[in-house]
Amino acid sequence: MTDPLSIDAPAIDAPAIDAPAIDAPATSVPTIDPRANDGRRCDPIRRRLVGALGGALLGTGLGGCATSSISTRTTRAPAPGHQVELLYVADTLECLGPTRIVTPATYLGPAELLGAAPWATADGVTTLVGSAGAEWADLYTPRSAARRHTAGYGGLAARLARLRRELGTERTLTLENGQCWSGSGLGHLASGSAGVAASRLLASDARVSSDERVLWPQRAAALYRDYARPVLGNLAAPPAGVSAATRFERDGVQVAVVGASDPNALDETRPLDQWYRSLAESVAKAAEGADLVVLLADTGSATARWLAGTLPRVDLVLGARGQDFWPTLIAVDTPHGAPVPLCLPGSHASGFFHLSCRSTQSGWQIHADFQRNDVTPDAAAAEHQTRFDALRAPYAGWLDRPLGSAPGWLWRRDSVGGSWDGLIAAALSANSDATRALLPGLRHDTLLAPGETITRDHLWRLSGGHPARVVDLAPDPDALKRLLERALDSSLGLPLILNDSRDLPRLSATHWMLDYGAAAGERAHLDALPGGITWRSFSARPQAGGEPLWQRLERYLNDHGGTPPAPTPPSVEARYVEGHPGWHPQARLSV
Repeated sequence: MTDPLSIDAPAIDAPAIDAPAIDAPATSVPTIDPRANDGRRCDPIRRRLVGALGGALLGTGLGGCATSSISTRTTRAPAPGHQVELLYVADTLECLGPTRIVTPATYLGPAELLGAAPWATADGVTTLVGSAGAEWADLYTPRSAARRHTAGYGGLAARLARLRRELGTERTLTLENGQCWSGSGLGHLASGSAGVAASRLLASDARVSSDERVLWPQRAAALYRDYARPVLGNLAAPPAGVSAATRFERDGVQVAVVGASDPNALDETRPLDQWYRSLAESVAKAAEGADLVVLLADTGSATARWLAGTLPRVDLVLGARGQDFWPTLIAVDTPHGAPVPLCLPGSHASGFFHLSCRSTQSGWQIHADFQRNDVTPDAAAAEHQTRFDALRAPYAGWLDRPLGSAPGWLWRRDSVGGSWDGLIAAALSANSDATRALLPGLRHDTLLAPGETITRDHLWRLSGGHPARVVDLAPDPDALKRLLERALDSSLGLPLILNDSRDLPRLSATHWMLDYGAAAGERAHLDALPGGITWRSFSARPQAGGEPLWQRLERYLNDHGGTPPAPTPPSVEARYVEGHPGWHPQARLSV
């Protein structure tokens, strides 16, 4: 199984992380686990997965285009004129208060999907979407996003409440997905209870079982009981209170909502093809007697796109965990009828989607409108915000303790590494030539301007609210290259179900080259390394008993009097990437 916070493959020489061998022999039976070999996929395993799940299915969902209104054909739709209003919130990452909007600086995807959503940033979105994209440039252009703040949960709750009043509760359904009960130090201190209370204040009607299940396994059932609304997920061993699907009636329409939980979660032990078959069975069962079938996919953006093009009885897919934003619905082609709409809602409480589903003679017409959560002088938002501030107040003194000031723009979200990764690498290597950092491509980010105060909460956010224990690794050069190849295969290869929505590994003080046009297994070129190097990373596995990452970072800041040297972001030389719609290095804040 895959550790979402460790680099995975280098753990081959770190028994404490309990990772399988990098060259573990592959099984010959068709039911395989494509997350074997430390969570990254080699070509033989990929080929067997294609055979196991059906090669005809894996080529679908690759020709979608972005549009704000999509019509779907279905024999299940009720008589024309019925309307269901979906309000969709995802991956808020416990950003209860105002925060800067986070957006990727560069974003790489498969060459076969060049120009397809969501593999675009900056000018690429406007080029692909047109004027509809330009309107939302503040939500996907790094320099523009850095100048804007959200209105926090208060603004989110106020806008949701206003829409529910205007649209009518008999037509409205509020759905929550992704990492909303974790993502910061608050979740750690409150053991998830603040997330439950926040969701109740947002008045969501259902959600997907997410990271809280892994962070607090002994408390998950109690948290779901306190939430007192449906919690969904296709889990092998679900905690009490988790079901595969649920049913709502809105405006006379039977709405089935199915949960697809993270296939790469620490507690997900099934092979990926079994995970998929279980989900397909849940969808088929939920669709019986339903007029509208909605999939909440806490799976990452690429896997959500693959599911949209593969599951035959789904009318709408709402993605999460990839933390990607696309300003309009994405029409994903399918082999069994009209395109299926996919929604990618972004993260950090930057807003939510209002999806209006209207039954027509030929099926459902789904129109999407993204509701921005910008800071505005709004009395209702301020009133709501006091309630969310009260949830955080008991822990604020500890979370907001000043630790230093940002030596420049601190940011992370990037295919190859941001300045936060540079700061983490400096703290882990401790200025030793014999120690280098090997970091996972996490997308958890918090954006700070030069001179702004660094707090404990910022440090916790860098690991998505996980303790993230520091570990030492000892991969040889061949193992390191195989790690890079598997990471590139996950990010750039097909089928999309194998993509774990993580960016590329970050290597400090090490030059390597990405050959984008090369075949799988030949994309990474690593310079010769001197002997005696120790690589340092961090892991979420329980058996990883090192110092928590946030403590190591706090100590590093203290050692430098609160003002660390300007970090050097990890980087990579990329060949044949220029012109990729998701590769815009000029948009980085550090340029």
